[in-house]
Order: sequence, then C-alpha cells, then structure tokens
Amino acid sequence: MLNKKLLFIAVIIVMGMGCRSVTNIVTTDRLRNFPAEINAGDIVHVATGEKITFSQLADSFDGARIVYVGEVHSNKESHELELQVLKEFYKRNGDNIAVGLEMFKRPHQDILDKWTDGEISEKELLFSTDWDDEWGYDYNHYKDIMDFIRDNKIPVVALNIKRDFQKKISRNGIESLSEEERKALPEIDTTDVYHRKYLERIMKGHGDTDISEAFERFYLIQCVWEDVMADSISKYLSSPEGKEKKMLVFIGGGHVIYHFGVPKRVYRSNHLPYLTITTYQLRDLKPEGDHPLFASDIPLQPADYVNVVELDKSKEPKVMLGVVIRKAYEEKEEEEKEEQEKQDKKVEEQKQKVAIESVREDSPAGKAGLKAGDIILSMDDESVDKVFDVIYHVRQKKAGDTCRIEILRGEEKMLVEVTFFEAKGHGEK
Repeated sequence: MLNKKLLFIAVIIVMGMGCRSVTNIVTTDRLRNFPAEINAGDIVHVATGEKITFSQLADSFDGARIVYVGEVHSNKESHELELQVLKEFYKRNGDNIAVGLEMFKRPHQDILDKWTDGEISEKELLFSTDWDDEWGYDYNHYKDIMDFIRDNKIPVVALNIKRDFQKKISRNGIESLSEEERKALPEIDTTDVYHRKYLERIMKGHGDTDISEAFERFYLIQCVWEDVMADSISKYLSSPEGKEKKMLVFIGGGHVIYHFGVPKRVYRSNHLPYLTITTYQLRDLKPEGDHPLFASDIPLQPADYVNVVELDKSKEPKVMLGVVIRKAYEEKEEEEKEEQEKQDKKVEEQKQKVAIESVREDSPAGKAGLKAGDIILSMDDESVDKVFDVIYHVRQKKAGDTCRIEILRGEEKMLVEVTFFEAKGHGEK
C-alpha cells in the first residue's frame, strides 16, 4: 500500500514538473518557431514558421468562408497585399464574394451600394461617406481596391458605427444611449482576458501610466467596434444575398491579431471556417522586450499568416493650395439682413460657392495672387459648389501641376493660374 502511495505522489510531482515545462515551452517556443530572419515581402505560415509564396497562401483561401486581412492603415505595402488578395479571391470565386470594410460606417451602406452599381463618382463617394472625418487615412491607399470593387460590381458591406456614436459611448457608456440606439448594437462582450491584456499593452505603450478609468472607456469602445463589425459580417453572411457568398474583410490588424477581436466574435455566431492574415512592419526590437507578434502573457498564435512589410517611414510629398476657405454666405449674413432686397440675387448666386478667408503668402495661392475675400467659382473648369470640391481637387495634384481657378473678386470674374509645389509647412487646404 505504501509503495502505491509513493508511486501516486511521484506521478503527481512529475505531472506538475511537466506542466511547468510545457508553460515554459509555450512562452518561448512560439517565437523560436518563427523565422529568425524575415524581410519585407515575406509571407510566413505561423503554425509551422515556413515562409511561403503568395500562390501557396492563395491555395488556403479555398477552404475558408471568410478571409480577414489585417492592415496597417497608413502603410501602402499593406494595402498592396489587400489588392492582390482581392484579385485572387475574385479570380477563384467570381461573383460569389463580398468585401467587408472597416473604413465605411453602417449608415452609409446605401452609398456603397451605389458605388458598386457605378451610380456615383469617387468624389461623391468620399463626400457622402464623410471620409475625412469618419476615417481620415489617405484614400489613395484604397483607391485601387475600391476601383476594382466597382469595376467588377462586388458587393461591399459597411462594418462599423459612425464616429459620433462611438464618442457618445466612450463619454457616457452604453447606458446613456436611447432605446433606439441600444437596439442598433449587438450584445457587447468585455470578458475576454487575453483581449483585455492586449489592449492594456497598447494603452501603456502610448505612455499612459494611470490607466484605470481611461482604460475602461477605451476598452469598452474597442469591444463595441469589434462586436458591431462582427455583427455586420454575420448578418450579411446569413442574409439572402450573402448566405452563399465568401467574404473578404479588410480591417485594422489590431482587430485580427490573436483572433480574439473580430474573428472570434464572428465564429462564435456562425462557426464558419476562416483564416487570418496580419501585417507586420519590420522594426528594430529591444532585446529585453516582447516581440510585437508574440506577447509573453498571451499564449495564442497571432494569426494564420503574417505578411511582412517595411516600416512606413517615408511620407509622399504633398501639395497644398495654402488657403483657409469657408462657405461664401456664412460671412455675408449681416450684410444680407441690411440690404436684403438688393443682395438677394447676389446671395443666391454665391450661396453655393466657396470663399477664401485667408491666404498664406509663401503658398501656391499666395504666389498666384489669390486674396482673402475671393470667391472660388471653378477649378480646371469644374464648378466649385462646396468646400469639399476644393479639397478633393487639390488632392489630385502633385508638385509641378497647375490649376486654373476662376474667382469672383468684388464684381469682377478673374482667371488665376496656380502652380503647386511641395508643402514645407502646414496649411489648411
């Protein structure tokens, strides 16, 4: 009997030692399995540590109903892979695909439908979805993707909620929402331990030391984003138009890494097979620090595949007009009241026009002779009716380009030619 007891104790001790050994292996070998040397352009299959070709990556698409590509929003190379994946996905599946995009908000779904059907221009798309305020990243990174979607009439699903809705939740919590607003949200899950650890790391990495109250607000809105986007994906794939389709999801890498953001939440609702591709920007690592892909306190694989890109350090030269602009009628309000009858016709003509409020002397506008008070009527023969018209037109320009701007100065119409050059400082437009 004594020998049996001793044997039983020995087994427990060995098992305990074994558990500790396994734990050590988990925290170290995950990174050891990853290639010691990686370069921009490499694609790594994380489970095996094997570097693979894009063609080999593409073969894995066939077994998945959903493919998530985690992007770095400001990195051009990251978006180039997305375009490559989109083209391959379309080649393999034809019309049987849809694309889910974090960049667009659910209230704008009808606008995206019009884009897919070729009913609106790029300019109308950006203006109607309030791209600058709702997303803000360089549209040129997304242009080829959106053009391919429109050219091939691929359905697009807007995934997220609008920024003002997010801010409202962040400031006062979900309980502050109206009954109608709460109905627009799915159930929000804030219980994932590793998800919380990951987001705590991010917030501390931004220099925050006392994160208790601020973190809870930050964590709540992150969970809202991810559950809303997961809900958008799940609802589309179970809808009559989406139930037979495969889906590509282009989304920030932080919502894909370790699977616990959007992929886990979608899988929990529909159990559809999926795979994840995340983007890793090459950087110098601190010897004592955790690898960005392999946090020591998160024993999960970061993704199914890792796409390696250069750290985006260079900024493409940008040009600006060098003016502050506003709607023409805003400053005319008092004058309209004083001379209503006399000004009615003039105001109506100017009402939809854009006025220059100030001009930087060292800017293209200043050197071309534009002045405060000038009203912009057209640019390169395209009518200017709103502030966004000017913003959009300037974005199409690069250093050395010219622009013919028709202005109204007092009662006189004038044509001014502006030559753009690279911006050295900061300007409004």
